[in-house]
Amino acid sequence: MKDKQDYLKYLLAQKKLTSEEEEWLLNYLNDHDISDIQKIAAEDFETDITYMKKSLDRKQSEEILEKIHSRIYVPAPTFLQVLRLHQLKIAVAALIIIIAGVGYWFMNSSVLLAPANKEIVATGKRKTVKLPDGSLITLEQNSKLTYPQRFTGNTREVHLTGEAYFEVKPNHEKPFIVQTPYIVATVLGTSFNVEAYPNGVARVVVTTGRVKVETVNASNELQAVIINANQSVAYNITINEIEKRNAPEDAVYYKQRRNGKFSYAGVPVAKVVQEMERYYHTPVTIEGDMSGCVFYGYFQVNDNVERALSLVALSLNATVKKKSTSKGYLITGGSCR
Repeated sequence: MKDKQDYLKYLLAQKKLTSEEEEWLLNYLNDHDISDIQKIAAEDFETDITYMKKSLDRKQSEEILEKIHSRIYVPAPTFLQVLRLHQLKIAVAALIIIIAGVGYWFMNSSVLLAPANKEIVATGKRKTVKLPDGSLITLEQNSKLTYPQRFTGNTREVHLTGEAYFEVKPNHEKPFIVQTPYIVATVLGTSFNVEAYPNGVARVVVTTGRVKVETVNASNELQAVIINANQSVAYNITINEIEKRNAPEDAVYYKQRRNGKFSYAGVPVAKVVQEMERYYHTPVTIEGDMSGCVFYGYFQVNDNVERALSLVALSLNATVKKKSTSKGYLITGGSCR
């Protein structure tokens, strides 16, 4: 079994097949079991074979096989017989061979293959993904994004679980749609942040442009809200409410996070620490009265929490301590007076 897979991989790497290799390949395709090539395809292209089978109809398969016939120089009836015997199964396998063997894609032909989905998961750190249309998505930790290898049809649709910042390439003829477990966000070209963790709450903050946010309530009624730059909308599945509000500070926060740096010029220390708590997901306590203290400086998104806090502490002549009895940090011993 393994030897057969290795030989198939060797054939897929060849630009031209010998007559013996063609004969072996044809015999393989005429066999009822093509599981080996399906496994290779799944490994090499991260493609869902079941999805590919469903995406091909008979007419498309016949057109594909005609192109394959011209590639390996065998009589057309042979392939038509194969198609009658094994229908779409052989068409899918043969298509994979052509794509793998010569890197040929049917972009300039009438043969259309529905693109397989690609899934990106950010576990330990943030990831930036460039979509086929040029849009950029910055995926936060513990988040998952699913999108097609190529956008087809009248829309550009992606699926998100978790949190991401979107910079959508403008295309007024193809709206960009973000599907989440609770809401759907539709845009033409804009920048916005979506939080859609599986906790029953979803939130969208717009930094530039406009976004339409939709959801279906418990009574199966559509709720829709349009928000502009520096506004947000939140949906809570528990109380089944969608709320719109102004959120200029949130918009600035997401812009800075996307750009990789949080900058402050005379911002109250309490607010700076609050944003650090939000970004690092850890509590920070300021010991003493520092209500009149402000901070000038910045920290990078790739700085660890202790380095970021030390920058604030330095401006206050304070020190940072990790709490021994509970999670979080303490800024103590400082003063701005």
